[in-house]
Amino acid sequence: MPECVSVSEFVQEVQEDWSSPTTSSFTSKMINCRNTIYLLEEALDSDRLVLQKMKKAAKAKYASGQDHVSHLEHYINSMEKLAVNCHSNGETEVGSAFCHLADFSKELLSPMKNLLKSMLHNINFFLDSLVKGDLREVKGDLKKPFERSWRDYENRFKQVEKEKRELARQYGMVRSEVSGGEIAEELEKERRSFQLSMCEYLIKVNEIKTKRGVDLLQNLIKHYHSQNNFLQECVSTTQRLKQYMEELNVVLNTVKQRQEEEKKQLCAIRDQLRPVVHTEQDSLPKQVYSMHQLLGDKQYGTERTGFLYKKSDGLRKMWQKRKCSVHNCYLTIAHATPNKPPTRLNLLTCQVKPSMEDKKCFDLISHNRTYHFLAEDEAECVVWISVLINSKQEALSMALDGGRRGGGGDESSVEDLTRAITDDIRKMPGNNSCCDCGAPDPGWVSTNLGILTCIECSGIHREMGVHVSRIKSLSLDSLGTSDLLLARNVGNSGFNEILEANLLSPSQKPSQHSHMAERKDFILSKYQDVHFVRRFSSSSAALRLGLQEATKSCDIYSLVQLYAQRAELSQPLHTHIQ
Repeated sequence: MPECVSVSEFVQEVQEDWSSPTTSSFTSKMINCRNTIYLLEEALDSDRLVLQKMKKAAKAKYASGQDHVSHLEHYINSMEKLAVNCHSNGETEVGSAFCHLADFSKELLSPMKNLLKSMLHNINFFLDSLVKGDLREVKGDLKKPFERSWRDYENRFKQVEKEKRELARQYGMVRSEVSGGEIAEELEKERRSFQLSMCEYLIKVNEIKTKRGVDLLQNLIKHYHSQNNFLQECVSTTQRLKQYMEELNVVLNTVKQRQEEEKKQLCAIRDQLRPVVHTEQDSLPKQVYSMHQLLGDKQYGTERTGFLYKKSDGLRKMWQKRKCSVHNCYLTIAHATPNKPPTRLNLLTCQVKPSMEDKKCFDLISHNRTYHFLAEDEAECVVWISVLINSKQEALSMALDGGRRGGGGDESSVEDLTRAITDDIRKMPGNNSCCDCGAPDPGWVSTNLGILTCIECSGIHREMGVHVSRIKSLSLDSLGTSDLLLARNVGNSGFNEILEANLLSPSQKPSQHSHMAERKDFILSKYQDVHFVRRFSSSSAALRLGLQEATKSCDIYSLVQLYAQRAELSQPLHTHIQ
């Protein structure tokens, strides 16, 4: 390690040089002074790097504290809202408990804010000032005046030494070296400049050491005083909180016992009522219509005849053997009674769904019900599913190609009439866009509501069930004129003027780009809950009178209004009306 000089040694040497320049040994100590400057600079640079890391950590600690305070404020706000809700629902004890706990949390929040404020002023601001201010010039700039004075002294020394040797050569003498005492007076200006620059450097180093040492520790003491106060306030609050929690436990046990007793009573009533209530909706799994179909094995073709077991619709749910045939894109299911006509299903509007529980079973979902089938074995089940899917795909291809099956003048005239009515329906006000989301060119009709929807919204209508909305395709299904009767007389505009009369803002209604979850929430609120209907008189007598007047005047929209207000349309009227 190079030899250095301390501050006291430097001061002593400068004073001796100032008193007697010719006898002073300061010139021999100048190289040690230079070594001292380099070592001090390395030490200060190391301190600067450490303080930068300390500043960064303190900043992150303060930011995390601020985030904690912000989350705690949201937490307290939520507890206060929960207390208000409990009070409004009659749960006084629970609401009071939430309110008291929110107050205790506020008491803990205030000292935490004071602690963060102390850290910001005593630690963060101080470190930021030290790193960006005093330590900024440590690497290079701080010692530049000293380096300049050292170069000036060396250059002047070499010049004087050269002059002395040249003078000695003129007198025939040889000078090996020149002592500092001989040229002390001639180099006094440069020596004093060197002493001044080093003195200023040592003063700056002293100030930096004071700030990064004593001043920083004093600020830390102030901050730890604040931390001590914070902990004392927290201890005081938690002691009172502990006493309150013991009292609260007694109250909560009483509330819980009361709620358990209410639950037992409700469970007893539920168990008493459950055997009485049996609905088909409860017994059948809910089917969701999907536009994505499976692919069938083409080797099995599109036609097949054989026997399948079909689950009955009664309460007993018996498997009954039925003769089934797939031909011309239709599935025909024979009945047990020979004189009863078979059921024919258009496979174009059906969906085949294999059973996940039993590999020998599959479901066929039509527009108004679900058929459950059971094959003899798994291989037979695969064949039937493939044939049904292939036949459906063939029907879809024919429909897209404009193909028509069947013939006869009477059938053609009915088809022409249906097509003309469909064209008239598309031209009605509002029918150029979906009744629910506004998507252009809707292609699906609700035959019992008289409205047009897009393909996405029609899937949600199917989920609601045919008792709410019976959906069919204007282009893919075989529609009769009776299916189009309501659509020809209602239309989207007139229907929405009633079902969306109390819609607060158009933004509440989904658009064609909305997600399915948003569409579903709106459609269920509109049709099942009728939230957006403007209600008039709701008494049964008034509804009965309104029904009578609407029927007498043949006012279809008044009937839609009564339907929206849940009037019973199937009961007979008191007065006979032609």
